[in-house]
Amino acid sequence: SGALTPAQVYAQNVNSVVAITNKGVTTGMFGQESFTGTGSGFILTADGYVLTNHHVIDGAQSITVTLSDGTEYTAQLVGSDSVSDVALLKIDGQDLPAVSIGNSDDLEVGDQVAAIGNPLGELTSTQTVGYVSAKDRSVNTDGTIINMLQTDAAINSGNSGGPLFNMNGEVVGITTAKYSGSPSSGASIEGIGFAIPINDIKDMVTSIIEHGYVTGKPSMGTTVATVTQTDAQRYGWPVGVYVNSVEEGSAAEKA
Repeated sequence: SGALTPAQVYAQNVNSVVAITNKGVTTGMFGQESFTGTGSGFILTADGYVLTNHHVIDGAQSITVTLSDGTEYTAQLVGSDSVSDVALLKIDGQDLPAVSIGNSDDLEVGDQVAAIGNPLGELTSTQTVGYVSAKDRSVNTDGTIINMLQTDAAINSGNSGGPLFNMNGEVVGITTAKYSGSPSSGASIEGIGFAIPINDIKDMVTSIIEHGYVTGKPSMGTTVATVTQTDAQRYGWPVGVYVNSVEEGSAAEKA
């Protein structure tokens, strides 16, 4: 069948997975405070394009990419998209070990997959193995609904932005999120992780390379405001969305 063992997938791809460190400044209760964030990514092309999650580099003033052998590069942000949670970086390298991209549409529930990343920002080059638990999950990440693959391969903090591989050693997803229980809920949640299907973001990555941003996003062409219960009582409007304006030539105008 051409399928590899998990050990072979790891040996083939571990050098293509990178650690990402971002540093920035945020404004908090006590004024400006510096922060450091960590995540994972993977080498997309031999000339130094690196793919990761938007939330891994969000707000960063400096980004460092570290290869599996410890070599560090200062990375430039080529472009990112918060809605799809993807970001493309560029490092000044040549003949780098790039991954092979697979077809996430070919995955079936029950297929074995492997994730390689840097959980907790310190356990570099860690591989976890599991199965595709479900497809087409609508997952809410910070208020944005993203289509996801569900997997029971362990996904932890620091894994975000790393690759999810099929057993041909091809990237089929970007590990992004996990469900975890909270003390207040009393729920103990294990083995529920999520990855963005690679097919969903291929065109976005090409767009970022060519334009620096994602083009061709669907738009209804309206600006709107929320009508609350208080507004409804005051003005006699129904609760819901009030259309402030309609953009000329938009789909909304045509409709």
